[in-house]
This record gives sequence, C-alpha cells and structure tokens, in this order.
Amino acid sequence: MRFRRTLRGLPHVAPALAGAALVAAVVVIVVGVAGAQLAPDAGRGSEPGAAARAADDTVDLTIRFTRRPGGRRQVAHVRCTTARATADGWLRAVGARRACAHARKVAALLTRTRDPERACTEIFGGDERATVTGRIGARRVRHAFERTDGCEVADWRSAQPLLPRPR
Repeated sequence: MRFRRTLRGLPHVAPALAGAALVAAVVVIVVGVAGAQLAPDAGRGSEPGAAARAADDTVDLTIRFTRRPGGRRQVAHVRCTTARATADGWLRAVGARRACAHARKVAALLTRTRDPERACTEIFGGDERATVTGRIGARRVRHAFERTDGCEVADWRSAQPLLPRPR
C-alpha cells in the first residue's frame, strides 16, 4: 500500500483504495440489513424449543385462487397435525407435509397486515389473486395475495408452493 503524508502528518490512502474500502463498507451494511430482515427474531432471546413447537403447530388452511378477476375459482386445502397430513387441489402434487412445513415457515407473512408505508416498485406481475384463510397453531390466518406491484409479487413468491405458479 502506498501512503503519502498529508499536512497533518497522517497517512493519506490512494483514491483507488479509498473507493474499494467504500464499496466493502456498503457491502457489509447491505448484508447486515438483509440478514436482519431474513431473521427478524435473531437476538431477541427466543426460547429454546420454540422451533420444535412451531413444527408441531396444527395447520388448517384453505386457499382460493383465480387466474383473472371473474375467472374460474380453484380451491385447495391443507391440514396437518402431528399424526396426520392431508392436501387436495394443486397442493396434492406439492405434498401435504411439505405444504404444512412451508405454511409454518411463512406464518409471519400469512398473519401480518399490509404495511401502508412499504415502498414497492410499480411493476404489474399479473391478474392472479389468492386468499389464504384458516389457522396455523393458535394464529388466525386471513391474507389476500395479488400481483399488482413488486411487493405483492415478492410476497406471492415467498408463499409458493402454497400458491400456484403464475403464468
């Protein structure tokens, strides 16, 4: 590394190295923020065994889906307890155990309300609509999915395979 002296006697880093350091700092910040978004419970002292109990949560969901407004409505159900798992409609091909495991994984998405302050891209993803209702453990589920902007498209992708693939 090449240094030159500044007026105060402190080393001055060449501009190319300063740019690389800035890029590295931005990458560290972005990865940190993304990690916090993906693991919202990290560092909150979640109790031991909570993940095991979540895996045992009873799942009872009904998913209604249309490819376009006013189109033919398709319905699928998935029900899982610790002893039994059943699925019908398009979820039969997914598999009841897999569908239930995914429902438990995205339970926060399925139970949250929309944030009106969420910044979304204005990218239309398609006419598909879906509504997921029911329960995951003690949590009540009632979430409507659309593909009208970038946030909705991302939520739809997160909920797959509970929701069918768009065309």
